[in-house]
Amino acid sequence: MSRPVVSCGGEGRHGASWTRARRASALALGGLTLALSSASCIWSGVQRWPGPMRASADPLPPGDTSLHRPGPEQVTVIRHADPVQIRPAGALSGRPMEFFDKTAQVNAGGAVIVAPGGRAEVLWPSGASVVILGEGVAWVGSPSRGEPILQFDELERARLDLREGDSVRLLGGALLSGAGGPYVLEHTADGVVSVHNQSTAGVSLAFREEQFELNPNQTVRIPQLSSGGAPFVDDPALRRVDGEGVTVRLSGPLECRDEGGALEVSAPSGAEGHVRGLGVRVNVSPGARVRFKALPVREPESASDAASPAAPAPSPAAPSSTAP
Repeated sequence: MSRPVVSCGGEGRHGASWTRARRASALALGGLTLALSSASCIWSGVQRWPGPMRASADPLPPGDTSLHRPGPEQVTVIRHADPVQIRPAGALSGRPMEFFDKTAQVNAGGAVIVAPGGRAEVLWPSGASVVILGEGVAWVGSPSRGEPILQFDELERARLDLREGDSVRLLGGALLSGAGGPYVLEHTADGVVSVHNQSTAGVSLAFREEQFELNPNQTVRIPQLSSGGAPFVDDPALRRVDGEGVTVRLSGPLECRDEGGALEVSAPSGAEGHVRGLGVRVNVSPGARVRFKALPVREPESASDAASPAAPAPSPAAPSSTAP
């Protein structure tokens, strides 16, 4: 005898609710899929328009590697303080010297890159050395090709110890030559490079058409000109006139005379020309005059002069009166 099956109306209601829930979940999942598909289409459309940049040249140009060709000379770079990078000759970028890379070998055509706060030293087999203090970018030159042993593109402070025949190209192109040291270079915020001769011998500095000879404890300040400061050979047609601490070179029918320690250049009526001196070139129009005067050399004060008090200023003389 079979038992009667009793169905409950509540079970039907629960089944219908479950069916509706499944349909709602399917609709939500379909909507989410459609939204994601639309987003992917929009994103891919952004990637397609505008299209990727195309190279204007194939192959790409070599960049600045053509300016610093590899050479046979090799130097040793010592990392004294991070961060320091070296850029091998012919490479397009540098690599950092890690904590275990105390020294590295760099050939001519390579570069030493020091970030702010870093310190690196470049050593040559001859015994010459350059210590880069703070931010700096220095390229190793090839003396066998007639290049300086080092060229600075960026500089905060450096100390140089050179050997006979060595030269270093400073910021702007000025050329420093010496056979001793130390020579201290400082690049100030006003765009001036100061060269301090702290050695016991002289050092030569070629700046445009000028040749400076610095004695021990002397300093020269070199401005950073837009036209550069690389030395060049004068036109033999220029007339040279030497004065007290200054030399000028004249082109054209200009007149030059010594006026109280300064050279005064003037152009007569109906004539004009140009004059070069102290690192500048001046066009002199008819009837105009220009004066060139060297800055006075400031002698260091002795201890006795610094300790002696200054003499009192004389009292002003009383006005004299005359009888009528």
